[in-house]
Amino acid sequence: MRRFLTFKGFRTSLTLRVLSTTLVLTTIVLWVVGSALFNRISTGVVNEKIKSSLSESTLAVFSAQFRFSSGGTTDESLKKIAQEVVNAKKSIRATDSGREVILIRSAKNLDPAVAIDTVSNRVSYDSIPNDLRERLLNSSEPLWARSTIQYVNGNKVPGIVVGDKISIPRVGPYDIYFLFSFESQAHTIDLIKRYLFLAGFILLFLIIGITWLVIRQVISPVQAAARIAEQFTAGDFAKRMSVAGSDEISRLGNSFNAMAFSLEQQIKRLENLSQVQQRFVSDVSHELRTPLTTIRMASDLIYAYRDKFEPNISRSAELLQSQIDRFELLLADLLEVSRFDATEAAMEISEIDLNEMVSRCIADLSLISKEKMVVVNLQQDSANSFVEVDARRIERILRNLLTNAIDHAEEKPVDVTIKSNDSALSVSIRDYGVGIDPNLISRVFERFWRADPARTRTRGGTGLGLSIAQEDAHLHKGTLKAWGKLNEGAQFILTLPRRSGGKITVEPIEILIG
Repeated sequence: MRRFLTFKGFRTSLTLRVLSTTLVLTTIVLWVVGSALFNRISTGVVNEKIKSSLSESTLAVFSAQFRFSSGGTTDESLKKIAQEVVNAKKSIRATDSGREVILIRSAKNLDPAVAIDTVSNRVSYDSIPNDLRERLLNSSEPLWARSTIQYVNGNKVPGIVVGDKISIPRVGPYDIYFLFSFESQAHTIDLIKRYLFLAGFILLFLIIGITWLVIRQVISPVQAAARIAEQFTAGDFAKRMSVAGSDEISRLGNSFNAMAFSLEQQIKRLENLSQVQQRFVSDVSHELRTPLTTIRMASDLIYAYRDKFEPNISRSAELLQSQIDRFELLLADLLEVSRFDATEAAMEISEIDLNEMVSRCIADLSLISKEKMVVVNLQQDSANSFVEVDARRIERILRNLLTNAIDHAEEKPVDVTIKSNDSALSVSIRDYGVGIDPNLISRVFERFWRADPARTRTRGGTGLGLSIAQEDAHLHKGTLKAWGKLNEGAQFILTLPRRSGGKITVEPIEILIG
């Protein structure tokens, strides 16, 4: 049952779930009701047979007693009457049922003048239950019991045995047993059972059909809404639900269409705003490059002659030079972001050795790490570290992650690990510094977001590095994941497919949890 409940079609189809539930519940109800009805009918049929058998036996005993009392008392006469009694099946009334008769000496009759024990139709004496004979011995009333009627040829049929006593002149007390077959009743009960099963199946299919029709009336609008919602997800906002009538489903359709119209308008406004924003960022970035170039030329000239100026002016020249460098970096990042937003970012794919690139980046940042008193540990477990990527973009990601780790390590080591499998390579950069609040991890890739606004930017970052790094990773069909905990450090894992445009089946390094 558990496996059935996890079956995809059962989980994704409300119609199938409702029909399956209706089928199961209806089957249970029909089985319970049918069983109760069948038991009631079969019990009634059997009880009616027992009642009629007792009534018929009473009349038959009276008739037999009359014959023996009014007939001759010679041996031949008694035997003849006994034979007539056991064979008189239809001599009492038209409603008599077929029966067998056994006339047998009573256990109290130890020495009869003549033995007239006889049976009808070669029925076996074993058909009489022993307990019935024992009970009849001390009873003055007729008794009955369920039994199996047996014949000397081996045939057996279910039935009822009714026993009574008669007194035969010159012979003494005798027991007379009437055996009534249940064959007709069993055939009737079997026929009733077959018709109940047939009626149950017909009723079951009718209920399922009616349920399906009702479900279609309710589910069809919901399915239409789901299809339209999926088209909304794909970017088609022109679809609407067809509405007819004024019932609850129609009101749902009207509300859905109104919501769709509102969403369409909102998305169009947001798209326009986004386009305006992208154009503004792009235009501002391009327009600032020309005056910045002029400022750069003037700044370079001043910076070249800073030694000839007074100390205050010389220091100002150095500050001007550093801030222009930072301004140029910011403009470059803004231009890169505008390309991502406009989906115009292009890649130059080549095969590189990731081990070699990571080692080079660590070496390039060795002065910074020494200045921060941070030891960078490199673990290269991958023998085959070649990967098809845009080298410029991947190096930019690695430098950004390493720089951030060194800046926030607080004189604690930074562990860099490279692992690979058949489909991908992963680079993990783990520091043990100030860390990141786990509740803010989802925001680390937002533009201009800072984990701690009170901290100063020691290296003149733009606040766009991680955002650009994640976009670069996505361009390669890769992932960039983050983990952090306050005062325990942070971990960033870059995973790239081995082949350009390939698929990552299993990530070589899993992100920390908790």
